[in-house]
Amino acid sequence: MTTCALPINRLHLLPLFCSAVALLVMSGCQQPDYTAPPPGEVVGQTLTVTSDADLQRKTEVELVEKMALHRSQYLKQLQLLRDFYDRQGNNLKASWARQEIEHTELGPRHSYLVIAEIAGSELRATTAVVEADLLYEDGMKFFRAGRGKIGPFFVSKKKLYLAIDKFHELITTYPSSDKIDDAAFQIAEIYHYYLKDYHKALLYYQRVWQWDPLTPKPARYGVARIYDDYLHDRVKALEYYQKAVNLETTYPEKVQYAQNRIDDIARELSQ
Repeated sequence: MTTCALPINRLHLLPLFCSAVALLVMSGCQQPDYTAPPPGEVVGQTLTVTSDADLQRKTEVELVEKMALHRSQYLKQLQLLRDFYDRQGNNLKASWARQEIEHTELGPRHSYLVIAEIAGSELRATTAVVEADLLYEDGMKFFRAGRGKIGPFFVSKKKLYLAIDKFHELITTYPSSDKIDDAAFQIAEIYHYYLKDYHKALLYYQRVWQWDPLTPKPARYGVARIYDDYLHDRVKALEYYQKAVNLETTYPEKVQYAQNRIDDIARELSQ
C-alpha cells in the first residue's frame, strides 16, 4: 500500500462522506479482498511504485479534500440561513433549511480515503497531549450517545459518524499522542459492531497494536471475531484468537471466549 506524501496535518478534513459519486479506480489503491489478512500486515513493507501511481494518489487526496471543503461550507451556509429565518420568525423557510441540513448530514457517507491508510503503520502513541485527550473524550461522548443502550436498538448513525470524525481529528492533528491507538480502537469498534464495515474495522484494529505494541485494548480479539463470525475464515480466526489469549489477558471474559473458540475450531479443522 502506498501512502500520500502530504503532511499528516493536512488530513484533518478526512475521512469524507458525501453523496455517492463515481471516482476513478486508482492504481495501487484497491482494497484487499475480505479473505486476505488485515491490510496492515503488508503496510509496513517497502513497495516499489511508479511515479504515475504516486501522482494519481496525490491527485485523489486533493480532489477529496476540495470536495469536503465545499461540502462543509455548504452546510455552514445552510446553518446561517436557518438562523436568519429563525430571527425573522419565518418558520416555514427555517424548517426548509433544517430539513436540508438533516438530509445532507444523514445522506450517504462514503470514505473515499481512510485515515488509517493515509497515516500508515509508522505512527507511535508516545506523548501525552491535553488537546488530544479532550478530543478523545468528545469522541467518546458521541460514541456513547450513538450506540444506544439496548444492544443494536436506538443506534444513531449520525452520532457515530460524529464520533469517528472526532477520533480522526485526534489522529491527524496529534499523530504522536498516546491516544491515537485508543482512537483507532474505538473507530474499529464502531465499524465492526454498528456500521458493519469489516474491511475498515480490520484495518483500524491492526493500527491499534501497530501504533502501540503494548496496548491493552482487545484489538486482536476484534479481528478474530470478524474472521470467525462474518468472514468465516477459521484459519485466520484461530491465529488471532491465539494472539488474543497470549497478549490481551486483561479481558478475562474475552480470553475465555477466545480459548473456547480455539478448542472448537481446532476440532473442526482436525475433522
